[in-house]
Amino acid sequence: MAEFSGKVALVTGAAGDIGAAAAAAFAEAGATVVVTDRRADALKDVAARLTAGGATVVVQDADQTDPEAVGWLFDTIQGRCGRLDAAFINAGYGRYGPLIDMPFDQWRKHVDVNLNGGFLMAQGAAREMRRAGNGGSIVMTASTAATHICDLLGAYAASKAGVRMLARSLASELGVWRIRVNLILPGVVETAMTRSLIDDPAVRADVLSNTPVGRLGQPEDIARLALFLSSEAAGYMTGAEVLVDGGQTLHGYPRWFSADYAEPGAEWTPHSAG
Repeated sequence: MAEFSGKVALVTGAAGDIGAAAAAAFAEAGATVVVTDRRADALKDVAARLTAGGATVVVQDADQTDPEAVGWLFDTIQGRCGRLDAAFINAGYGRYGPLIDMPFDQWRKHVDVNLNGGFLMAQGAAREMRRAGNGGSIVMTASTAATHICDLLGAYAASKAGVRMLARSLASELGVWRIRVNLILPGVVETAMTRSLIDDPAVRADVLSNTPVGRLGQPEDIARLALFLSSEAAGYMTGAEVLVDGGQTLHGYPRWFSADYAEPGAEWTPHSAG
């Protein structure tokens, strides 16, 4: 774990469940951790916990949909750290709802945060790694929803499918700078985004019954994988897409909602209720 000593790792979406777990993992491995999120107050709380544990932390709130804010973030990294070795591009946005009724503003927010924001952060990280000349690792978060239909999560799925191809394209282009790019495809993980559904006992039971490992994912499951992919232990990996879903997609899960197609105009209901 000491292999990150003297290195700098960026974690976006660090105020969220997965981001906070990843920041803690990089800190435990000895990295100087740069944490960023648009939620300044929550970000400060995460940084305070890391600092209390002895970590060296750089805090810079930023809205990743704003190119100027992203530019300030990387100026801060260059000025205070002088290098960037690893970037976990993790911040995301997702809301449930049928595409036919979705306001365009909500569609656009999915694309702006997940795809446009992911591009800006990855581009900024790659440029800083190229400038420092030490190579590096970029890990991006997509979703199993990027690979198969997940009803009422269409905007999220479409934007994450874009992230999937973005990561592959970056992996190809950035190899000349010895920058590796890999993608994580999480399944159902207990976070603020999924909690509104899995707090329903029937839905939780349905998810568990369709998860071969017999439990739901935890933020630490994703954090540990991000740390591994960023490390020299994964030095021969780039352009990889790694499922971390407890086996849910073996049978096309998750399916959060379903409808009776035999009934015209049928309502979508939580899948377990069917």
